[in-house]
Amino acid sequence: MQNAKERATRIKAILTDVDGILTDGKVNFFVAPDGRIEEIKSFNTQDGVAVMLCRSAGIICGIITGRRHPTTVERAKNLGFKYMYQGFLTKIGPLNDILEKENLKPEEVCYIGDDITDIPLLNEVGLAATVPNALDVVKDHAHFVTQRNGGDGAYREVIDFILDAQGKLAPLLALVEESAWTHGKKPQLEIVTSQEGIN
Repeated sequence: MQNAKERATRIKAILTDVDGILTDGKVNFFVAPDGRIEEIKSFNTQDGVAVMLCRSAGIICGIITGRRHPTTVERAKNLGFKYMYQGFLTKIGPLNDILEKENLKPEEVCYIGDDITDIPLLNEVGLAATVPNALDVVKDHAHFVTQRNGGDGAYREVIDFILDAQGKLAPLLALVEESAWTHGKKPQLEIVTSQEGIN
């Protein structure tokens, strides 16, 4: 844990997978009245506040996911994520793209993932995080494993851990208690879509 806390002090960008991290990993389908098959995703509102906390702290938030879904795009826009790479099962390309755009080093990035397609990124970044319901092989590549499961506030737990390690969480909470917290303007979401992922 000490190693993870030291790593967290250097983080300037937090990138995450979606299914299994921002959601519980379940894919729920229903038949619409016109016969179309629709998919429903559930997101945790506490995770949403985490993105706003990051914006206040000057930390970039992004998504790299193997799936493509309009619900995820809408969620990312609403919360103020800066980057969304969807349809990428091979995720190193998006990471390198963000590093170049933001002039960051890999050790300044945290990535949160739970499946085997996330392992290359977990091996590359400064802080590799995962959830307790991740595959065991993924946990072997992580510096930090949350107590909460994916979709149940795990993303928020990682954010709070990083902000606390950087000495930024307590001042932000004090502003909230004083009703003086402002989370700044949402960035324009940059969406990059690949056709290699899972529909």
